[in-house]
Amino acid sequence: MKTQMEDGTLKIYPVGRIDSVNAADLEKELFAAVDEASYTDILLDAGGLEYISSAGLRVLLKLRKQVGKSINIINVSPEVYDIFEVTGFSELFDVKKALRQLSIDGCEKIGNGATASVYRINPEIVVKVFKPNVDIGMVERENAKSKAAFLAGIPTAISFDTVKVGDCYGTVFELLNAVDLLKILETDHRNHLENHIEDFAKEIKSLHQIEVDPEQFYDVRKTSLAMMPKLVGLVGTKEEIDILTQMYEIMPERHTFLHGDCHPGNIMIQDGNYIFIDLSSGGMGHPIIDLTSMCLTYKMPAMGDDYETRHLKYPHLKNFNRDEALLIWNTFLKTYLDTDDEMLIKKAEWQTMAYSALRILFAAVSLPGLFPKERLQASKHLALKYCEHLEPICF
Repeated sequence: MKTQMEDGTLKIYPVGRIDSVNAADLEKELFAAVDEASYTDILLDAGGLEYISSAGLRVLLKLRKQVGKSINIINVSPEVYDIFEVTGFSELFDVKKALRQLSIDGCEKIGNGATASVYRINPEIVVKVFKPNVDIGMVERENAKSKAAFLAGIPTAISFDTVKVGDCYGTVFELLNAVDLLKILETDHRNHLENHIEDFAKEIKSLHQIEVDPEQFYDVRKTSLAMMPKLVGLVGTKEEIDILTQMYEIMPERHTFLHGDCHPGNIMIQDGNYIFIDLSSGGMGHPIIDLTSMCLTYKMPAMGDDYETRHLKYPHLKNFNRDEALLIWNTFLKTYLDTDDEMLIKKAEWQTMAYSALRILFAAVSLPGLFPKERLQASKHLALKYCEHLEPICF
């Protein structure tokens, strides 16, 4: 048996078989390791465990009683997991099966985003492969949100398996003959770009009619208000951040479902129906939050003088010129608002840009280094300019 301390967690690695022959020796070794360590949590990595008998289970019960709380057991083989489940130990311990390895060699990439890429395994199955820096906790949270969203009536795919793809985590979905909207725009956009974006905007508008349970989805407004003080000294003075905080203070409270990363790359089309994927940022609040995703993806990059050289670095822009990027944004906003009132459209655009600028500032906390200091300062000044004539959101 090997042990290791990591960030306050005592990790224990049992190996081989645990039965009546060696259970007593294991108990002595195990309790000695626990007594000597200064830990916050205990984790049993059962990747090397081949079998455990009732004698071994009694040792784990004694350990649980001594530490006074549940113990996480991970990387459990299917055979050992069956023993935990049949004996009821899966109710007493947090037991997780070992993830099976899945290969994407030769598979078609059908989607690409900031945190993951989607590959088609066969005509019915796709796997979403997360970037190496995404931990299992984020994957599990996204899967839980997807299930909650599905039960709330939101068209989304439910993962039926979590796997490892090399050193990365992946989630497996059933998506028969589905393709992401971005790929459709890239291959069919010359003739039908506006039609596709109009349909997309109407689908998002329909999505925003769904109210969700506050117990299942976080409140974007409250979370954003809690983050504002963290920006002091990082991107602005206390006085500046106090001014920007007003933007969330006047935002109406809503239980409207929000995708959180709402753009064509996170929409799959299946037999003409929209399927929303990548719900890791899913929450609830005012719809302007979802509009900022489209604004940040298409409108704001197209405003820069260096678009023709910079856009090639971004998967969602590399196949669109500046005019097409602006057409996507303008068509989306006008269709979403369902109006020809140019004054209203301009006001909604200005407000969405201001809230988009705030989202960029939050990256200084959640993703330090993502944006250069100059970009953060420009975003702050844009939002402060909006606050000079702060008014309620117009839609």
